[in-house]
Amino acid sequence: MVVKMARSAHSGIIKHAESGFPHEVCGVLIGADGKITDYRECKNLNTQRAHDRYDLDPESFKEADEWARANGMEILGIYHSHPDHPSLPSETDRQRAWPEWVYMIFSINGGKYNDARAWVLEDFDSHFNEAAVELIED
Repeated sequence: MVVKMARSAHSGIIKHAESGFPHEVCGVLIGADGKITDYRECKNLNTQRAHDRYDLDPESFKEADEWARANGMEILGIYHSHPDHPSLPSETDRQRAWPEWVYMIFSINGGKYNDARAWVLEDFDSHFNEAAVELIED
């Protein structure tokens, strides 16, 4: 699988992730026809372990979903950052994931972007499979 993502969305999420360091940030990936063209930042409700966990605010999710639908798009997945940690999904990430959505993890080391990788879950009992990311022009 190849995840196609607009460069502007990718760079915007990097800025969000760097600005949230040393805490995890999160948001939704939005697009149409399988292409991620937009994103919406969501509030991380986890204040106890914000350095290595996120709890995506359902109200932020609802607002993002309404915005996507109003603009003829849909939510295609979730992104979050891993401060000072590789862009590999944790077991917690897997347990909270929905099949067929894209989960992008942005690794931020010392407040600066390191890399980003995309992961997809086949079904609730499977493990994550890595998907290639192709950045496309807006």
